Amino acid sequence: MTTDLKTPYEIFKNKPELLENPEVKKLVSEYEEVCDTLIDLQQVSEMSKEKYLQILVREIRESISMELNCDLEAERFGESERVNFKKATENLRDYINDYCRDHKIYL
Repeated sequence: MTTDLKTPYEIFKNKPELLENPEVKKLVSEYEEVCDTLIDLQQVSEMSKEKYLQILVREIRESISMELNCDLEAERFGESERVNFKKATENLRDYINDYCRDHKIYL
């Protein structure tokens, strides 16, 4: 989510002499500060999403390992039912959808 902001020179391209006005200089300075702050916020937001995606991938990997181990034990010892991989996959899909919605991650 990047915003294309115009530079002061683009804004005043038809009247560049206005950039020499003290009030306009002050306004340009404040505008540049706001632009910098916006860029910083966008970067923090993206880093936050990256962190949430790392957590999601880690949880998926752990869940898959757990399901495979459960199925292996069920096959080996026969004391429990085998894993229903169709149901496990559906549950995983629903979990990913809910997680992404909760953290405003759009895939």
